[in-house]
Amino acid sequence: MSAVTEAPRGGVGAALKLGSALLAGVLVAAAVGWFFLVRPGDGVEGEIHYSGDDASSMHLGPGGWFIHSDGDGGTVVEHVSEDRSWPGPRHGSIAALTSEGAAVSVLGGGLLINGEDGEVETESQDVLAAHGDKSLQPGESAEVVGLSETHVAVASCLSEDGEARLTGDEGGGTLVVSGVALEDGSVTWSHDPEVDCAADLATTYPTALPEQEYVLLTPSEEEAQALDLDTGEVAETWSQAPRGRVLVQGDLALHRAGDEVTVTSLRSGKAVADVSCPGARLDNPGHTGGRLAEEATPLVRCGSSVRLFDGRAFVEVDAPPVGESQQVADGSSVVHDRFVIERDGDRLTFTDGLSDKEIGQVDVPEDFRIATNDVRGRLVVFFESGDNWRTGAPETEFRVVDGSTASLVAESDDDLSPGADVSPDGYAVLSELVERTRGRSSTTRVWVVGVPSS
Repeated sequence: MSAVTEAPRGGVGAALKLGSALLAGVLVAAAVGWFFLVRPGDGVEGEIHYSGDDASSMHLGPGGWFIHSDGDGGTVVEHVSEDRSWPGPRHGSIAALTSEGAAVSVLGGGLLINGEDGEVETESQDVLAAHGDKSLQPGESAEVVGLSETHVAVASCLSEDGEARLTGDEGGGTLVVSGVALEDGSVTWSHDPEVDCAADLATTYPTALPEQEYVLLTPSEEEAQALDLDTGEVAETWSQAPRGRVLVQGDLALHRAGDEVTVTSLRSGKAVADVSCPGARLDNPGHTGGRLAEEATPLVRCGSSVRLFDGRAFVEVDAPPVGESQQVADGSSVVHDRFVIERDGDRLTFTDGLSDKEIGQVDVPEDFRIATNDVRGRLVVFFESGDNWRTGAPETEFRVVDGSTASLVAESDDDLSPGADVSPDGYAVLSELVERTRGRSSTTRVWVVGVPSS
């Protein structure tokens, strides 16, 4: 009889269980690794009015309006709180949004205006006809440089062969600024600044900025003009005034000459107020082309103090102006727009610099900086930036504060993309690049955040 060796009781089952456990452990470890390596961030918390995956077509406008992808190759204009929306342009480049939700886009050398009642078009030939020179031909490029309640100001390049472009370094052609009526797309005025198409005449219009009364033109490096957006007439000209020496807000212009700043009414031409201090500088934030919204406060930097203009006179504030992307050090304070911001640990106290009355307090970590390039107005954006330890890509964490109430509007994790698009009346767009694996393409998540809906 041959000997039979009996396996230890439960040996095969135990081995299977052990193998299963090891396999499960590996899978769990892999899942955890994927979660921490490539997972999307938790995103944004707070007063969120919209979220989606369409950053490439996202544009923030004034008055709570924004435009985003419709998921079918087109766009849709939508309001943050009102139940109102309509199709936006399917072609062209978005250039401006109005406070009534009309979307203005550039298409070649012309414009498309999409509003609640449909679409109107302005062709490049219309611009040429208003200019009146029959020896020229319209170009195929245009830029929106101003927006009023009734008109869009468009910079166009006209030339004998129609080949000159606004972006051409070689010059040539004739640069004209035309007033296009928002109501029907007609060209109602044409202004010839007497420069060629290579001139750096005006900055493009930020889509989040509300309508203005004037646009600042710089026909030369040392000259500035205030152009009435409804009539096309030059209201004021300043010599020895390179870009940054003049600001416009409503019908007022602030002009710095040396250490003196003068406020002038562009309607009457009369001086309203003036102030001087050693080393005076105008606070000219971001890429707004010297335009301040109604919600912003004109500010003159005077070394370790500032002068705020309240519409009638200048008010001295004994605190230093904020530096570019500056942290607020513990125990110190800075002035950002009309807000005096003082830090005590993680607690920030907001004070109205015009009235010297405390607004309130809000918690923002010490390492966060103030985003000083954003359009001035109701919101103050704080951020902390770093690099993703896995990819090396930049990533940012945000705290968005309503300065008028010192309340936290939104906060994010540290996975968001740098920069926020801000409107003066209290809304912002935050975004995050979400990297995918296993053959999936990357996407971009976006959030429209802002003050509570009224």
